[in-house]
Amino acid sequence: MNKFFILTVLFLGLSGTVSAQKTQDQINKEYAEQYRKINENSKISGPEKARLKKQLALKQDQDNKVFDTAYKKKYGTSKEGRKKQVEDKIDQLEKQYDKEKELIDNNKSLTKTQKKERKEALKKKYESQKEVLKRGKDKI
Repeated sequence: MNKFFILTVLFLGLSGTVSAQKTQDQINKEYAEQYRKINENSKISGPEKARLKKQLALKQDQDNKVFDTAYKKKYGTSKEGRKKQVEDKIDQLEKQYDKEKELIDNNKSLTKTQKKERKEALKKKYESQKEVLKRGKDKI
């Protein structure tokens, strides 16, 4: 009964489709947690643990292939695809800058001078990060 429960939890918990929002590292960390749970369960015999881990490895491989396919579809493998990836990072950086700037503006506990100083520091930080990304894009 215990083995059936563990198998059910494993396959129901991991059988969902891989979200495009997750990175490959996040996917693999989730699987690492499942491997750890299998190893720590003293109620499962050695051969049964090996069988469960093999099934989990097959599922992990399948999810990684799905992620790779989605990644290549979105960015491609060419220089243009890599440039698009950098452009997406720049766009995300600009959105993050706008959010942080708005948080500073909405902070009523800061004086006008403090707001100005923080916004200037934030702008310098984001300009330098953006310049690094642009240089990286130019090198592609």
